[in-house]
Amino acid sequence: MSIDTPSRVQAGKVASFDAELAAGPAPAHAPSLTAVIPTVGRRSLKRAVASVLRQSFDTTALVVLDRPEDAGRVETLLKGLPHILVPTPGGLGAAGARNLGVRSAGTTHVAFLDDDDEWVSEKAALQMAMVDENTVVTSRALLVGTSSRVVPERLYQGQGQDAEAVVDYILDRSTLRLRRTFMQTSSLLCSRATALQIPWDEELSRHQDWDWLARLDAAGKSLTMLPEVLVRVHQGSVGSISRSADWKASSRWIDSIGTTVSERSGADFRASVVARDAFASGAWNQGVRQLVKCLRARPHAAAVVVAMSGMLQVRGHG
Repeated sequence: MSIDTPSRVQAGKVASFDAELAAGPAPAHAPSLTAVIPTVGRRSLKRAVASVLRQSFDTTALVVLDRPEDAGRVETLLKGLPHILVPTPGGLGAAGARNLGVRSAGTTHVAFLDDDDEWVSEKAALQMAMVDENTVVTSRALLVGTSSRVVPERLYQGQGQDAEAVVDYILDRSTLRLRRTFMQTSSLLCSRATALQIPWDEELSRHQDWDWLARLDAAGKSLTMLPEVLVRVHQGSVGSISRSADWKASSRWIDSIGTTVSERSGADFRASVVARDAFASGAWNQGVRQLVKCLRARPHAAAVVVAMSGMLQVRGHG
């Protein structure tokens, strides 16, 4: 698929950063798709781009490079793989890189892919068959690490008697089994118009995908989760474009989403993420405060157990 936009060029050349990219709407034509891949140029990027090019639904690979000085090295890495390279001014972060990628896309739809993950070849086709202007589509994923497992165990239900808010589904910690619920950046596909209307929050250092999903839900967008495993999520990779984060960032985020989340799901998050990470960082007094703060909302017992596990993972004082 070629995209004949003056500020964007194909593989082997670099697209200039242009703030005016945000002004132009995507061309009006048959449904088309761009994979937006933020990166700092890790070697795993080649695998991610190759998975986009293997899609049965023709998909453009748009690589947003947050280290513009490495453009030459990235082009060498991706030699022979058709793609569009869009450099940021540098240090933009993952959310800002995704937003730039959305603005730069010349297609009706966009999907997001982290540079250490990869898509199954039918992902684009299956998700494009389910998407519309007000629907975001996600799927199951295979977590790849020291062992592999399919997630989530429980599919998200956004309609019918079992309908629930997206953020309540994501933050639920009613069991000690990890990944019972799951939604992650590399599984998400939507219309470009939706991604322009509701951009990623560039101020967040953590939970960017969960925050985006919560704001989509609050804006009245629906979310459909396909039961197929369409993404391979590689765990334990280093050198991510995502900025560093700690328990304080998580605490600020859960405070910021307010009534978007139910009291119990919020309490689950405050216990299993905020308090746990505070304990693990050596900030024991803060960990206790966070745990006490959430107890009045009756978090699940599993969330409290996870919080206490942080005491066994002390990494040094934070």
